[in-house]
Amino acid sequence: MESYQREFVDFLVQTQALRFGEFTLKSGRTSPYFFNAGEFHKGEDLERLGYFYASAIRQLGNQPTVIFGPAYKGISLSLAAAIAMANHFDTNVAYSFDRKEVKSHGEGGWLVGRIPTNEDQVVIVDDVVTDGATKRDAIQRLKEATGAHITGLVIALDRRERTLEGGNAIAQLEESTGVEVRSIITIDHILQHLTERNGSVLTEGVRNQIAAYLSEHGL
Repeated sequence: MESYQREFVDFLVQTQALRFGEFTLKSGRTSPYFFNAGEFHKGEDLERLGYFYASAIRQLGNQPTVIFGPAYKGISLSLAAAIAMANHFDTNVAYSFDRKEVKSHGEGGWLVGRIPTNEDQVVIVDDVVTDGATKRDAIQRLKEATGAHITGLVIALDRRERTLEGGNAIAQLEESTGVEVRSIITIDHILQHLTERNGSVLTEGVRNQIAAYLSEHGL
């Protein structure tokens, strides 16, 4: 595990973006843990979050000229990651995000920031992948509208779960789009780091609950 991944796990605990208990997911499953990107709502949090995304972006096979964030959660992520690329890795990358509604006045259009061209390498940043459908649509829309090369997708957490149909959403997304998907961390990183950390919030009971959950729903 990379040092930035350990730091990210600690960051999730500190900000309470990672919680343990009983949570009903979008899929209808009852999970013993929950990740909520909505907890990153302070300037200091966004600065740190940008560093973690930038660190994961640096691991991709193709480096971006544009970081794209789908509205709405992806907007702040694209800005934070682009700033972190400059501040921490001396790399000047453009940002871009979309509007939910096309603007008909002023500059118009549905993209804000840099409008990618067919010369750009675009990496998308978002919080999670559920079934992959919304990410697949975003990739297709960007390709068709701009001609840009969508080379990567970086998410915060990979829960390492099967879909309700029994498949692997991330592997299927990569196969259908040709886009490399990388997460800052996976549930395995969380379990490993918090098990090793002194004074961990991860009790033996919670570890057992997560293990049982993954044995039923995990990849």
